[in-house]
Order: sequence, then C-alpha cells, then structure tokens
Amino acid sequence: MIKSMTGFGKYSISNEKYDIFIEMKSINSKYFDVNFRLPKTVSTLEISARSPLQEILLRGKIDIRIEINIHTVTKHPHVNLEVVNEYKKIFTDIANTANIEDKPKLDHYLRMPDVLDYTTDNAIEEELEKTTLGALIECAKQVDQMRVTEGQALENDIKNRINNLYNQVCLIENSKNDVFELWKNKFIKRMEEMGVGSQYEERIIQEASIMGEKADITEEITRLKSHFEQFNNILDNEYPVGKKLDFLSQEIHRELNTIASKSSKQVIITTIVEAKAEIDRIREQVQNIV
Repeated sequence: MIKSMTGFGKYSISNEKYDIFIEMKSINSKYFDVNFRLPKTVSTLEISARSPLQEILLRGKIDIRIEINIHTVTKHPHVNLEVVNEYKKIFTDIANTANIEDKPKLDHYLRMPDVLDYTTDNAIEEELEKTTLGALIECAKQVDQMRVTEGQALENDIKNRINNLYNQVCLIENSKNDVFELWKNKFIKRMEEMGVGSQYEERIIQEASIMGEKADITEEITRLKSHFEQFNNILDNEYPVGKKLDFLSQEIHRELNTIASKSSKQVIITTIVEAKAEIDRIREQVQNIV
C-alpha cells in the first residue's frame, strides 16, 4: 500500500460551551512541515500536536486552520481596590495642586492600568485544548484516508508505467544482438569508400569486435530489470516508500542514459527517448508519495 501526500479534511465539534472547526490540507514535501493558524486560546497546540500528527501523516506540507467560538466566560474580571485607592490619592493631589474642582469619574478609573484584573477559568481552557487536540487527530485521519485513496490511483498508474518500461527494455534487448554486424558493415563500407581492398578484413573484424564490446548493454539491461522487480516489490510490501522509489527512479534514469550513450542503432535510441519520458512521469508521481 502506498499513500499520496495530497489530502484534505474537515472536522468540527459543537456543544453548549464552544464550537470547534478544523480544516486541514496536505501537499508533497521532502519533510514533515506543519503550519498552524489557530486562536490564542489553544496556542500551545502548535507544540503538543506536532508529534501525534506526524505519527499519522509522516511526511508532507500540512496547513491547518482552527476556528473556535466560545459560548461561556473563560476570564472573570475583578477590581483591584488597592490600585484604585492609589489612583484616588494621585487624582486628589493633582486636583489640589492645580486647583481643579472636578472630581474623577468612574470611567477615569477604568481607563487606568491594572485597575481591572482577570482570573482565567483554567478548567475550561484545559478542556478546550484537550478536545481540540482530539479533533485535530480525527481530522488528520480523514486526510490520511484521502491519501490512501489517492495512493491507490498512483500505484496503479506507476505499475502500468513500470510495465511499459519493462516492455521497452525488452525491445532494446532484442535489438542489441546484431551490434557486431552493424559495426562490421560500417567499417566495410568506409573501407570501400576509401578504395581499400578486402585484405583488411581481419582488422575490420577486430575493430568491429572492440566497438561491439564497448557498445554492449547487457549489464545495463540486467540492472534495469532488477530495478523494475525491486520497484514492484517495494510498492507491494513496504511503507513508507516515497524516498526509496525516488532513488530507484533516478537509478533507472541513469541506466537509460548509459544505454543511450553506448548505442547507435536508431531503434534503440528511439526506444530510449520513449523510456526516459516514461521514467520522468514516474518520478513526478513518486515525489507525491509518502
């Protein structure tokens, strides 16, 4: 089983005390990169939620938006009477010194710093944080399920393309056997153009053998077939697989380049061009796999 890194999820919870709404989306990334947009009431989730989310999603760029509407009071105000008395003394001293008859009004006191203190309802905040974390995990599971569905489509497409690559490599393999004759005929034609007689036939055979050996692609074909087998085995039996398949894709591309550099037959060159286009499509797909 493979999973895509593309996914989306929504999750919400409502009760008489609060409403929580979560939206989460993920796209491909080499690492686990999570970005939160959340209210101050649950700001600590940016740290505490990272580990459980990574356990579920493993890898990808994750964007999370959290909205919370609270229907109950979480901060209770009370008057700091000692501070009020201090301000009263100051106002009185200023009024006497400046000969001001007006007395300070209530709103004057309320504007002053530290007149009002707030007591936080820790119980509701702890409950809110715990509930939001649980909702985040459920939302991540939704994203993960969507990744599974996307991953199945990716797996089917990749396996079809690997099968196409295997057939193309078999075509190349069937076209490589007459390399010696190809080089021999090239040398004979060149000798005839130069007006050289057949007394050099032994040298021609020797040079054709050397060039045929240099152009031999048996090892590359063997490695390619091994890569294809390993590719399918990883798809069927391992998780996560993205980084391994990305590496294998690069190795397949490298072997195809080597074959292209060794070959001069038009059918091989044409097939290599098609095969490289196929592995490039696979590499694009693999980069979106967990």
